Amino acid sequence: MTAPAPPPAPAPAGDDDDIVLDEAEGDTPPAATGDKPAGDKPAAPAGDTGDLFGDDTKKGAAPPPGEGGKVSKDSEIQQLKADKAFITVVQRQRFLKKKRFELSPQAGITVNDPFVRHYAIGAELNYWLTNRMAIGLTGTGFIGNKTARYNNIRFQEGVLLTANKVLWQASVNFTYNPFYGKIAVFNRALMHWESFVNVGGGAIQTQVIPRYESLHEPFRHLTGQGNFALGARFYGPKSDWISVNFGVRTFIYQDKLEPQGRGPGPTMLMNLDDAADAKAAAEKKIAFNVVFFLGVSLYFPTTFQYTTRR
Repeated sequence: MTAPAPPPAPAPAGDDDDIVLDEAEGDTPPAATGDKPAGDKPAAPAGDTGDLFGDDTKKGAAPPPGEGGKVSKDSEIQQLKADKAFITVVQRQRFLKKKRFELSPQAGITVNDPFVRHYAIGAELNYWLTNRMAIGLTGTGFIGNKTARYNNIRFQEGVLLTANKVLWQASVNFTYNPFYGKIAVFNRALMHWESFVNVGGGAIQTQVIPRYESLHEPFRHLTGQGNFALGARFYGPKSDWISVNFGVRTFIYQDKLEPQGRGPGPTMLMNLDDAADAKAAAEKKIAFNVVFFLGVSLYFPTTFQYTTRR
């Protein structure tokens, strides 16, 4: 019978293969052999907030469903804690508008008429059928004045210009949001945005600027109009009922211009001195009015609730 082999000699102290754990660096020494059975997972260190992929829950937070934790269905707080325990790569939409009213005061300025500058003040009221589609009403009042170019041409060139100014407009609109996205602000907050397309139609009223303002009274013209708008909305990181929006809206309508025979001169027609007669003899022309606007939207109710989990 052969004798058993002697046990291997222990490694000398200070060998290079030894592993030294330094508690000052935050490493936790291994548990005693008799405290837990072999193969058990060691306890997480104090202050651990979960592994890299979010499988573990935060200390004191409710565990996610399906992993042995019980979350009360009647408690919204516990449900939110369970949702926050996961790390989501694609985040859900930050701002919901479905079944909410939007009231948007707006201010704008015309950008396409070199002879008459309009300042616009109005408001838009929308009801959101879904998060992407809405129907609403828009009303705008205009303050129109002749520009410096109008006066320069009149006095320097001796040319009398024919021009009209817009008084107000009202329309029914349909809004659709084709794009939605997020912008990182200094890597500390996310600003959500969306672009919108708006089409509508209604009424618009204009007023003639007489070439001889001291001799003739202006006349007004009420007609139908169509409008088309492109713009964008921005939502803050902590607000559930306010957004900032801007865009460009174009109005298309048939306008009436002051007739050429109205005024002193060899081609003057005496019957056009009256505003009603001048309006009956007015020249019809398709007009475009382009307005750049900026507004703030207020949403009611002021809160919303997600219907599905992220």
